[in-house]
Amino acid sequence: MAQRSAQLTHIWLLVENMPAALAFYHETLGFRVASNLGQYVELDTSQDFFLALFDRGAMQAGEPGISVRPPGVEGQHAVLSFEIASLDQFCEELQAKGVQFAGALTNHPDWGLRTAFLHDPDGNLLCLYGPIPE
Repeated sequence: MAQRSAQLTHIWLLVENMPAALAFYHETLGFRVASNLGQYVELDTSQDFFLALFDRGAMQAGEPGISVRPPGVEGQHAVLSFEIASLDQFCEELQAKGVQFAGALTNHPDWGLRTAFLHDPDGNLLCLYGPIPE
């Protein structure tokens, strides 16, 4: 088999408020901080890649020729999805921490999944999913 020339290593999530974003992903969701450079933080979310929080202003300063302003069209342009082994229990723990969900936990028999949706402090949509309880 031929070796791939590109491998996904990071997803950079541009954020407006680093302290709020870091608190949400680290303290609320429980992801371990792998690296914290202040305006750029890598979170250990998978053995395959990192979720990085990047202060939007800092990235713009570092790459002045690239526009990193929020997209002009309202609505979601991407969804971060996280597999959760015990989805209902995890969601109960998040609710106890004050997390508001975008809707009720929903079974999707055609997908074989149960989902919960929520927003991070910057309004990015997250999908938490797991197996449908028996």
